[in-house]
Amino acid sequence: MRTAVGRVILFGIILLLMAWGGLVYAQGGDPQRGAQLYAENCAMCHGPTGQGRVGPQLSKNFPGINVGAALKQIISSGVKGSVMPAWAQANGGPLSEQDIDDIIAYIGTWGGVSVPVAPPPTPLPVTPQAVAGVSGDATRGAKLFAENCAACHGAEAQGRIGARLQKDWPGIRPDLAIRQTIANGVPGSVMPAWAQANGGPLSEQDINDITLFILSLKPQAGPAPTPAPTGGISGTTAFVILVAAVVVLIGGMLIFRPGRHS
Repeated sequence: MRTAVGRVILFGIILLLMAWGGLVYAQGGDPQRGAQLYAENCAMCHGPTGQGRVGPQLSKNFPGINVGAALKQIISSGVKGSVMPAWAQANGGPLSEQDIDDIIAYIGTWGGVSVPVAPPPTPLPVTPQAVAGVSGDATRGAKLFAENCAACHGAEAQGRIGARLQKDWPGIRPDLAIRQTIANGVPGSVMPAWAQANGGPLSEQDINDITLFILSLKPQAGPAPTPAPTGGISGTTAFVILVAAVVVLIGGMLIFRPGRHS
């Protein structure tokens, strides 16, 4: 009888711990950290408060779906045939699983607890440089680049999920190619059209300023690797560790329990 009661108690403990583990997984994101990650990686396309920009609006209700699971899938794997790239490190992107959980946790606060919007990335210092045929302001272009381009192309234009831009640009008028790419995007790729004439947020002067900034960058001798963002143990990992620990603990108690009789 005592053995049966003990097993019931142990089973109850297992259920409680698994339920707690599931809660850890569901609440595994840090919205404060997610606010900064969102500003650095998502705000360029979806807007600082999720209002939508070249990407869809996120600050709205999504009835009938598990929003957390849907966002996890979309952020991790991207959307095939659209300009939404895959951000997860497992799919070649720069974000860890914990980074993605934190971003989702931050997005989840828009309908409830307020988390301050993080400031945009700091632009690079610029040495003014004249480029034949380009009328623009490279210093203003650096600010616009940080706000609109750095998430994909890197804070120093070293390349990230987008192409490396800190390089030599061959050709007689590379500014024309850069302008056209920014304005019209690249069909079939994750590069969207940024010009207001094509539904984007940037004016012709904005594009000229960004173009001059890109052409003013000095190429580096070798590729500048982008360090992978660091994060804590993810909710999934914590849950797996917890369940494994419980299994080992219960197994040990059953095997080595005192007063074991045949």
